[in-house]
Amino acid sequence: MSFSLRSRHFLSQWITALLPAVPPRSRATFVELLCACLVSPEGWVTRAIGSIWRRCHWTTYYKLIERGSVRSVPLARAMLSLVQSVLPLQTLNLVIDDTLALRHSPDAPGSAVRHDHANKTNRPDFVQAQCWVTLGVSVLGHGNAKLVLPVLSRMVPNTGNRNKLTIALALLRVLAPVLTVPTRLLCDSWFMRARLVLPLLSRGIQVIAQARIDTALFLLPDVAGKSGRGRPRKYGQRLTAEAIADLPTTELSLALHGKTQKLRIRSAVTLARFLKGAPVRAVWCEFYDDKKQTWAKPRLLLATETHLAATAILELYARRWGIEPLFHNLKRWWGIANLWQQSRSALETWMQIRSTAWTLAQLLALAVDEAFPLREVAPWREGHPLTAGLVAQWLRIEFTGLAFRDGFDPKSQKFNFPGQRGDPRLSP
Repeated sequence: MSFSLRSRHFLSQWITALLPAVPPRSRATFVELLCACLVSPEGWVTRAIGSIWRRCHWTTYYKLIERGSVRSVPLARAMLSLVQSVLPLQTLNLVIDDTLALRHSPDAPGSAVRHDHANKTNRPDFVQAQCWVTLGVSVLGHGNAKLVLPVLSRMVPNTGNRNKLTIALALLRVLAPVLTVPTRLLCDSWFMRARLVLPLLSRGIQVIAQARIDTALFLLPDVAGKSGRGRPRKYGQRLTAEAIADLPTTELSLALHGKTQKLRIRSAVTLARFLKGAPVRAVWCEFYDDKKQTWAKPRLLLATETHLAATAILELYARRWGIEPLFHNLKRWWGIANLWQQSRSALETWMQIRSTAWTLAQLLALAVDEAFPLREVAPWREGHPLTAGLVAQWLRIEFTGLAFRDGFDPKSQKFNFPGQRGDPRLSP
């Protein structure tokens, strides 16, 4: 079967699987908007509906987005179930992080003056921006590339950064009913807080995250020599800088962050005081800087799965960085910079549809990689792994201007992806 036939077959099945999450009266319009996002390279709604053969007046698409006819949570649940069925995983690695979308107007939904942690050149420390919290699924692509597929995003209100923890917990809570395999969350030090981690542990979700280097950690208490009255000790010896330096050190080389790096690590099973004494495996790692010919400052990683080896924790945490290129793609090539809806609900609805289209393109690149017409799409990339960007370029070349609404059967509630442009079987 050719790449075109297999791709259309998979897209038909996947979009049909998403339709039960959409109200019946809105499914045909949703199919048009989702396919429009697949073939449109920008975030504008007008550019998206202008890239297909519209069967309805433009107000039909406007009303679906503005009135919230499509709910993002059921669509995200259906998308996560689809990812788990297409890419069977023994353990589901979720990644959560936040990013800023710069805005000029303070009247935009969620726009506020926020601190920019990127420390980019010629950019102030505080910027007018919207803050998005995104939950994604970490998968391994071609060549063992670390990818993150967006599942659900929420915009932080303009009332402070503490809402990011509340939003992160809410995202995980609403997706918990569709988690069918053991789940692990990867996050940075900002999200490594008790008010987020403890509820996740109670739900059986494990956590691997970076933490502050001065986090209060204690060894397990020595109960063998306990005598006399009083309650047993909860904590053992505190791990000070001197105690950490006395731990056994291992020097090794690991393929992390796209290259082989030399590092030395120390590890111990400890009790974290900020987690009310929960046992965690702490890993102190130092990377060797080849330019400066010295060891960098130590970093602390904490894993609630104490049976994991220190090297496994480092390799798993490295998968979190796949969300950074995801944010870059969503901002630059998939349209966050062009999301100008005037209400927060409409903005999040359109963001969810755009993210769903990106996930479908990435799944297609992972599921159907053989026989891709690379010579016709991008001959300069010959010999390189297939990416979602190349699949999106192929979709734009072959399917721009088609009437996707005709592929939806209202009786069977199924969708058949139309044939390519120039296909004699394609009805005019």
